Amino acid sequence: MQTGFGQAEEWLAIGLVAAMAVVVNLQIVARYLFDSPFIWCEEVARLILVWLTFVAAAALIRRGGDIAVDTFVDMLPRDARHRVLAARDVLMIAVFGLVAWQGFRLARAVAGMPLVATEWPTSLLAWPVVVGCLLIVLHVALRLLHALSTAHRGGW
Repeated sequence: MQTGFGQAEEWLAIGLVAAMAVVVNLQIVARYLFDSPFIWCEEVARLILVWLTFVAAAALIRRGGDIAVDTFVDMLPRDARHRVLAARDVLMIAVFGLVAWQGFRLARAVAGMPLVATEWPTSLLAWPVVVGCLLIVLHVALRLLHALSTAHRGGW
């Protein structure tokens, strides 16, 4: 399930990049060739970029692409290194869980407010925070569980 789910995240991110390219190029063509820009393109491109950011961040975390300065951690003995990485994962679960909760509260607070050009709900800008952070929590929790099961079998 993890592999198929992770591939779906990556395909969604690729689709969002393609959609943003279409929307931005449509705006360029409309503005410079027809001298009649669409008013909705910038707003839709912003929405796509926000969704792309959080979906791609989750996919990156799943692949182990966390941004980290790990020089000190790499110098630790193996057992200590694994404990530090497990503590990091617990902290990441707590932080991203909190951010997801705050994003959910924000999405509910702005649900009735429309965006200017498209009149779509403003909460569409907050939901990617919730979805992306929950996906990150899922991936980090799975990574932590895998590390703990490996440690339990004597892998540390």
